[in-house]
Amino acid sequence: MKKIPVYGIREFSKGSNEVYFYSNDLPNHLRSHQFINNPHSHSTYITILFTKGKGEHQIDFSSYPVKPGSVFLLNPGQVHCWKLSEQADGFVFFHTREFYDSIFTNRKITDFPFFYLQQNYPVIYLDKTEVVSVMSRFEEINQEFKANNSFKTEKLGSLIDLLYIELSRVYIKDSHDENKETSINYYKVKNLQRLIDEQFRTQKLPQQYADLMNMSTRHLNRLTREVLNKTTGDLIAERIILEAKRLLIHNDIPIANVGDQLGYDDVSYFIRVFKKHTGLSPKEFQKSTIKPFSL
Repeated sequence: MKKIPVYGIREFSKGSNEVYFYSNDLPNHLRSHQFINNPHSHSTYITILFTKGKGEHQIDFSSYPVKPGSVFLLNPGQVHCWKLSEQADGFVFFHTREFYDSIFTNRKITDFPFFYLQQNYPVIYLDKTEVVSVMSRFEEINQEFKANNSFKTEKLGSLIDLLYIELSRVYIKDSHDENKETSINYYKVKNLQRLIDEQFRTQKLPQQYADLMNMSTRHLNRLTREVLNKTTGDLIAERIILEAKRLLIHNDIPIANVGDQLGYDDVSYFIRVFKKHTGLSPKEFQKSTIKPFSL
């Protein structure tokens, strides 16, 4: 197994000094960077609009249909690849966390609902009216990126901020979770999930997260059950297993090293944990999983 490649801005902006932002129309992007046809991840945030064509986009072991009006929003580190029709058209842009957070000091990129967590639902399907508005934003972003105007960074930041606000409204509306969006318990659970994202390699017990959030384990479990119908332990295990699957499928390292990277000193215990939550041992999972779109 080859190690999964991780691409930054430089791999897409060769010949320029760009290290924080990249934009292109989709046909040119696909034609110029054939290496993205195989599974890979990025060190940046990615936003892709499809205006034509169809296909399948695989992101972290889940597949999503590609069709006109699809907007995909990926966090850094998510493994993805796709199989697209020749007619695929649209726009794509990448940027680093620093690009956005340095422009807007009163909020962060992770404040947007689709970028809050690694495991957020990664696609929005726009209706015809929404596509017109969103496509104009993408076009303006791409035009500004190609130009060499003064205050270019500031304008790009403002344009993507407006786009993210517009997409957030659709994302929240389509999630059928508008009441949860305004609830205190919802935000507490989202904060828990963010803590798990950051610390799952070293903190694996519900009690540890309850302590970080200054509440009892019992109260924290009540919140997670109310909002997600899952226990705190379920959320911790889901994040660990996702990362384990990434390492097992996309990296050429021994199973013992996978366990070690996830914070397990005892490989036998890691294997038991993995099998408990997937029904397969790590080795069985590797053998049973077909790599996406590989030839």
